[in-house]
Amino acid sequence: MKTPSFNDEDPRQERALARFAAVQMVEHAVQAGQTLHGALEHASQQPWAGRLYAAGTIEDWLYAYRHGRFGALHDKPRSDRGQPRAMEPAEVEALRSLRREHPQLTVKALCEELRRRGQMEEGRLSTSTVHRRLAEAGLDRRSLRAGGGASSGPTKAFEMPLPNLLWMADCMHGLPIRTGDGVQKTFLFALIDDCSRMCPHAQYYPEERLTGFLDTMRKAVEGRGIPDKLYCDNGAAFKSQHLGLVCANLGIRLLHCKPYHSWSKGKVERFFRTVQSQFQPTLLFEPAASIEALNLRFWKWLETDYHQREHAALQGESPSGKFARLGTSLRLVDKNAPLDRWFYMRLKRRVRKDATFSLAGRFWEVPGHFRGQEITVYFDPVGFSRVEYGIHDEVIGLARPCNKHRNAQFASSNEYDDTF
Repeated sequence: MKTPSFNDEDPRQERALARFAAVQMVEHAVQAGQTLHGALEHASQQPWAGRLYAAGTIEDWLYAYRHGRFGALHDKPRSDRGQPRAMEPAEVEALRSLRREHPQLTVKALCEELRRRGQMEEGRLSTSTVHRRLAEAGLDRRSLRAGGGASSGPTKAFEMPLPNLLWMADCMHGLPIRTGDGVQKTFLFALIDDCSRMCPHAQYYPEERLTGFLDTMRKAVEGRGIPDKLYCDNGAAFKSQHLGLVCANLGIRLLHCKPYHSWSKGKVERFFRTVQSQFQPTLLFEPAASIEALNLRFWKWLETDYHQREHAALQGESPSGKFARLGTSLRLVDKNAPLDRWFYMRLKRRVRKDATFSLAGRFWEVPGHFRGQEITVYFDPVGFSRVEYGIHDEVIGLARPCNKHRNAQFASSNEYDDTF
């Protein structure tokens, strides 16, 4: 039989034993003929559990022991134990409610907002008290990061029954590549199908911007169909209004994880760890010379290795195998849908007097009667292969890059003054 361990000492028991020792000293002194007053004074000069106590306190212990024996020397549990002691119930509820709504706020900011609303008195509560009330509800910063709290969302393992019911999206920092111009940072945008672990599309970009994710999303939709839901974090690339418009046009429900709940995107995070441990180490021996070369090598690894390998989480099935087996009724893009235009970025521009506007460091031309007007520019954010313009959300025509040399050939002589 295993011997139980008694290494964990109970402070409450330790204090009761110290009081019992003090009482016993007084009792023995009185029995030896010393006066009670003298015995108490002598006991008050001795340390009990490392502390000195007043004679009156030790006297209280003596009478408590005579009345209730050793059990009476234990600390009495507080009648309000487990209840907020320095905050009113209404204050506690207001604090917890505000924390659930805004988990990113500091304790100081929470208190200031509650005071502004008239739900907390100025200077009545200490910061430590507020911290304790939040910790009791699992709403302190550490518990939130660990996935606790009353509003922590799904905490059980889940998996969609069919492909394209849910895609998870995220971005990670890739290995930098050395080019002729120096060192180029890389960022990998990726989408993962929750059911099959298939990666609809992933690609490295030189910047962590919305344009990169839109390009990844468009290629994924074209190649693998349209998901019912898209689950992203709260990064700038995933919180834009434009992404919401794209998803609305495609009939995708856009979801964002709550702050401190990145663990809820565990499948895409696991995919990134696989990329970091299995693909990116190969770049250390054979570095890519450009992002284009990097993507070609990555896509080859993705299709021939990751998608074909059996996954333990899929009971030994490969992502491509499960996607093919269950993906028999995918929602595909209508061939007549203006998919490219839905993914175009949109900006407002004022047309200059020379009938041009500026975009991406270049000038683009529109007909002369648009001079001075504000137009909406629609453009492919990757490569600017097509730039359109319109007014009041109606596309009117195609803008073309400004070619000053060509324009000079057709300009009439009266357009130039003598000082040209």
